[in-house]
Amino acid sequence: MHRTVLALLASSALLIAGAAGVARADPAPFDLVGPNLHVMVTRQGVTLPIGAVPQMAVGDKLTIEVVLPADETAHYLLVSAFLRDPTNPPPLNWFSKSEIWKHGKHPAHAIELTIPAGAQHLVLFLAPSTGGDFNTLHNAVAARPGAFVRASQDLEQASLDRSRYNTYLAAIERVSGHDPAKLASIAPIVADSLLIKINKDCLQRQPELQAACLLDSKQAAVLSADSSAGSNAMAGAATDLALSLASTPQGGLGYYSPYISTIRDIVGIFGAMHTAKYQYIPALSVARGDMVSLVLNTPPSFADPKSVLMAVLPSIKPAHVPTIEVSGAPEACLGAENPLLRVPSTPLIYATDYAHDLMVRVHLPDNAVADLPLTADVTRGGLVIGSAAAPIPAHLSGPVTGTIHGMWGFEPFSGPEVSLQTPGDWHWKTGDSGKAEGVVRLTGAPAACVLGVTATSGKDPGPDGAKPVAWKAASPQEIAVTIPAMGEKSEPVTLSIAGPPGTAPATMVIAPPAGTPPPVVSIVAHSSELPVGDKTPAGAIALGNPDLIPADQRLNFTLKAEGNEHFSGHEVIEVATTGGEATAHLTLGNGMTLVDQRAIVGTVTPGQALGSSAFGPLRARLMRNGVAGAWLDLGTLVRLPRLKQVACAPDHAAPCTLSGEGLFLLASVSATPDFDGAASVAEGYPGFTLPVPHPVSGTLFVRLHDAPEIVNRVHFSDIAGH
Repeated sequence: MHRTVLALLASSALLIAGAAGVARADPAPFDLVGPNLHVMVTRQGVTLPIGAVPQMAVGDKLTIEVVLPADETAHYLLVSAFLRDPTNPPPLNWFSKSEIWKHGKHPAHAIELTIPAGAQHLVLFLAPSTGGDFNTLHNAVAARPGAFVRASQDLEQASLDRSRYNTYLAAIERVSGHDPAKLASIAPIVADSLLIKINKDCLQRQPELQAACLLDSKQAAVLSADSSAGSNAMAGAATDLALSLASTPQGGLGYYSPYISTIRDIVGIFGAMHTAKYQYIPALSVARGDMVSLVLNTPPSFADPKSVLMAVLPSIKPAHVPTIEVSGAPEACLGAENPLLRVPSTPLIYATDYAHDLMVRVHLPDNAVADLPLTADVTRGGLVIGSAAAPIPAHLSGPVTGTIHGMWGFEPFSGPEVSLQTPGDWHWKTGDSGKAEGVVRLTGAPAACVLGVTATSGKDPGPDGAKPVAWKAASPQEIAVTIPAMGEKSEPVTLSIAGPPGTAPATMVIAPPAGTPPPVVSIVAHSSELPVGDKTPAGAIALGNPDLIPADQRLNFTLKAEGNEHFSGHEVIEVATTGGEATAHLTLGNGMTLVDQRAIVGTVTPGQALGSSAFGPLRARLMRNGVAGAWLDLGTLVRLPRLKQVACAPDHAAPCTLSGEGLFLLASVSATPDFDGAASVAEGYPGFTLPVPHPVSGTLFVRLHDAPEIVNRVHFSDIAGH
């Protein structure tokens, strides 16, 4: 793992009070890469790598070896110790050691262990070899077994949390590197799968800024997922951490960790275990395959007090085989490319190798079966069915059932029965419900096999005029399609329903209701405001024209019925930019509020609903039964940069430096409203700082990329360097 990624993980520490009082300092982050361990576990003749072992059992045989660089000069002693009850010290024969620097002299430098009856935990110590270290460690554990038991419990939980967070970081980096435009839609799936709470404001930023925000440890929190015996280790309880701890003295006064509670306890316990000769350093263990990577928050010391690294392996307790809960919507379609069984909120199936050899046994006609492999995909939030080596059988028809099977560590498990769909003959027809609220219901083929729906109206005929439209599964054999506006002349709309590869799209023509007149409304008012709970940030831009609509603020607007028009609440408000490249639909309870039969209020955050690339003239219209009224102008949508501060030298003739995000959204910056001597911003400027004129009384004037004709104002109450 890259050190840059590891540096994102910061630990929030509880400082230990001494005789003279409580010492305070910033706690150290877990960003130091320690040694690796090679560990294999054998049970009843079956050998698994440590990454696939969630719990160990009495009688298990282990081989443990420290992997050090060839040029390692320090002499480390590897000591293993089995622990039992907190009040019952372990016997001497539960301790083993290996002088790991003597590879050439001792071929059997790895520790080979058999778990004894009564053992509950296995801890590993890496200590500088000084001659009496083995006896010193044994005496320390025997003297305070409870402290070491508690430390091993918390280290095991923190290591699992670290594995989940590492998986989250890796997924965000992978998506942002390959397809950053999809990050806003994939990041919530990854977070839900791993039970990680993210700051959704990150998703409202420009695509190129989203990844940096999501990878910041202050923007995420690992939710608790209790993996103790008797609980569902695969799903866990989605309980929030006490995030307010971060602002307390015990929580580090704002020094943030994605998993505050566990790390806080660990640092406290290890501080209490400190002696004049030894200081114990917690090592988080991240297991993948046969390797355990250790991550430290303190550099080891070879002078008194010498550092002893302490790591843990999985607890020794009865096997707890969890159940997989598969989401029923949408069902998997075997004809689709990489069909998926949705398995939400199951962190350990994605962050560890505990679940392995997964398959779904499909029940075929004539009592035949086909075992299809399952692969966990955290970016899709589920188990992908099939592989190149085991393709899905062709010519399946109708719904079929399957049962999930696999291994959880050494234990086999059988999951739930799942329903799997096939495309069938791929014919669709209008449902009995007909059209209502701008939605048409189509029935016939399996909804799970629909890849997308496009529409072509009379104004844009032909395949080049087809545009994607919103749809959702209403039932296993029914989809609800939001039909686009048919225009004031009520032209028909042709829908094309795409199925899996090899399936010809189904096409059907939707005619508007006979005699349906377009609704006649007017806009009587609109206003923008920050979302509830947000505060006006420093360096906020005061817009110079009331018709400018900030993309990141909530927009309210009121539509008034004209003439004999009246509203029923079944209408749809369409909000779009002039070119129609970005469109949002507001419905009752989802952005649209019916005030009475004569007034409707629409609420939308344009940057969220239309995407971060939307700008320019913004308009809205009312739709009823697919027939649209006239477009009404709302104003000009503008995207605003986040301006942080201005730093200036004492010499007022020297330029200052403006810092912030999204500076490419500025056209120019000036110290005067007439823009004499203004600093121009290059098109698509990628930087985070910009030379600007010296502010007058802390005020600068800016023109925006999206509306360069308007002069706006920004005030900085505190200018760095003054």
